[in-house]
Amino acid sequence: MKRVAILYGACETPLQKKAISLLSEIILDDTFAYPVCAPLRESEKFADRLRIYVGTKETNAYIREHSDAVLTHDESYAIRVTEGVVMIEGKDDAGVVYGCMDFYNKYLLRLEYPHHPDLYRVNPLEGAFPDFSYSSSPAIKHRGIWTWGHVIYDYRAFLDNMVKLKLNTLILWNDFVPLNAREMIDYAHSLHIKLIWGYSWLWETSFEGFSVEQAENSIDAIIEKYETEYLPLGGDGIYFQSFTETSSDSIGGVLIADAVTNFVNKVSARLLAKYPDLELQFGLHAESVRNKLESIKRVDPRVRIVWENCGAFPFSYLPNDVGEFDGTVRFVEEISRLRGNDDKFGVVTKGLVKLDWTSFSHAEGQLFPGVSSKYMQDDRIRRKSKIWRYIQAYWLTSAPKAHEMAKVLRNCKDGDLYVTALVEDGMFERNIMFPVALYAEMLWDTEGDTSELINQVALREYVDFA
Repeated sequence: MKRVAILYGACETPLQKKAISLLSEIILDDTFAYPVCAPLRESEKFADRLRIYVGTKETNAYIREHSDAVLTHDESYAIRVTEGVVMIEGKDDAGVVYGCMDFYNKYLLRLEYPHHPDLYRVNPLEGAFPDFSYSSSPAIKHRGIWTWGHVIYDYRAFLDNMVKLKLNTLILWNDFVPLNAREMIDYAHSLHIKLIWGYSWLWETSFEGFSVEQAENSIDAIIEKYETEYLPLGGDGIYFQSFTETSSDSIGGVLIADAVTNFVNKVSARLLAKYPDLELQFGLHAESVRNKLESIKRVDPRVRIVWENCGAFPFSYLPNDVGEFDGTVRFVEEISRLRGNDDKFGVVTKGLVKLDWTSFSHAEGQLFPGVSSKYMQDDRIRRKSKIWRYIQAYWLTSAPKAHEMAKVLRNCKDGDLYVTALVEDGMFERNIMFPVALYAEMLWDTEGDTSELINQVALREYVDFA
């Protein structure tokens, strides 16, 4: 059994510590003894061990002297194994964390499963360490999860699992600001995860009672809510929904596309006049406006439109709903160009797990989400298991469509693109279910072979199956 030393150049920030802790966790699974984690200056003490050098060129002198990797993209990394010495180099601290995870995903798993009929599985730290060179960077810049906050039962574990999947954005929707919102933001930021708060801009408005005057009269309250409740928290933006979540194209006797564009522009103009750097995301359900895109084209270009319900899987809740996929692709390509090539654009995809609306009720006041007992979590996992089994079964056949859509999105909008997946009320904090892990990998690697990604993700020890 190899004895291992993790040699770092810096361990001051939470993200640097996270990289070392994840790598230590990975090694511990196969050595059953903690690896030594030592600063670079002590490397000579551990010359007889498998040495894993971790960091960036700026933080680790060994990497600076021995690496010829050219990393130009944020979050990118390079892994090199030569003569039994490992270097995991990141362009930045996030790249180091992701490189540590992919040292396991892309290298150790290859050794662990050698495709030998008499040795289905071996301990990767007991045999030779063949030379290896691999580098990677994210295809999609902002990759994340959309969820209601009250169905997160351990927010630290939830965010930790996002890191394992190389996800960096969380959109969190609440009826009221969580009582522990500041702690959530601080922990998310320590892990290089943006936290965008979601709240209603007349999303829950009764369609029968809606009027343009009602919308106008709500603007002051919407702005006051941001300034008094969300601005002091220091989050990374606001995601809002208004009155578009319907199959009808009209509301209160007016076209939804016209009414919502006028309403959103008025609220946004006032907010952005005072807070010009605010990331504003308009969660727009496509069904009610898909035939009135000329109106939506007028949405303030400073506001990011985040499209939902654009058609077939992966925009459908059902992962077997692929019949209109080609039409969905054409529609996504159309809306991605709606406001020009520099349009602020994003999507929320679905087909994973959603809130149980048959038992939903709005909160009546502030909650303290993200903290619960193991008993409560175990019970929730048991009740969700058959739902995940259904979702997983159809992801096994529909996965190529999800991967193709990720590629379409990447090709439509190079650069500042947000892709988040609806993963709510599925106990992600305890179980990283296979479809979620697979989709996260597709967002990182839009060009890879889908079958290979399925195999790689399925082998990961931290990925669960229904």
